[in-house]
Amino acid sequence: MRELFFKLFAMSHFNTGITITAFSIPHFVYLALIFGGIIGAWFILRRKDDAAKEKAMRFLAYALVVSYLSDFFVHEFVYGGLNTDKLPFHICTVLCPLMAIAQFNRNGSKIKEPIVMLSVLAPMMYLCYPASIGDGEPWCYQAVQTMFYHGVLMAWGILNLALGIVKPNIRNCWKAAVLLVAITLWAKLGNVLMEHNWFFLNEDAFYIGLVENGIIPKWLLMVINPIVFFLAVLAIYGLCHLLTGKKKVAATV
Repeated sequence: MRELFFKLFAMSHFNTGITITAFSIPHFVYLALIFGGIIGAWFILRRKDDAAKEKAMRFLAYALVVSYLSDFFVHEFVYGGLNTDKLPFHICTVLCPLMAIAQFNRNGSKIKEPIVMLSVLAPMMYLCYPASIGDGEPWCYQAVQTMFYHGVLMAWGILNLALGIVKPNIRNCWKAAVLLVAITLWAKLGNVLMEHNWFFLNEDAFYIGLVENGIIPKWLLMVINPIVFFLAVLAIYGLCHLLTGKKKVAATV
């Protein structure tokens, strides 16, 4: 039975030589499927009532939590043991419990807006450059689970905005700033305790050696990373405001 599971979760099943790496054809196929699925879901849900939209968001939330938690049970067969990179210290992984709180807690609406904003940004950044996806076949478990997780998280964020469930208000941008500071400190705690590189606070996200080669001090990443994310959050607020303004103009014509 154990050997069977190792075969089921292997990086290659058919020895095709086809691998999924950043900017490969399988990577772009995954991007097309994910963004196509989000657009398709929007077309289906946009004319539904609020109850149907909320039910769809809850479904995505359940799918994300199941995907994240169940993944830990097969790390032995995929990675040969616990993959510490999957612990909830990266921004994408910590967004899973935060998203669940925002979606299912009766007071979750108070923190939902900044979580939605980061749920759009963080997985989108990863999906554009999936550096840790490995080099297995596109249909192997590691590739499917990784792309599914980030795709569902991004879909939850985008659809909450696109369907009008969350109406972004630039005056609430400070909440995203506070959340980013909290995530940075949380990731730093994990890095200190377990000597890892969560939220890329020990080395830059592209691993080009900015810290290792002495180009920038390591502590500066604790400033740069949350600021970059916050600027990206402001860009999303601006895009939402622009699209909302155009929609209002079109409605009055």
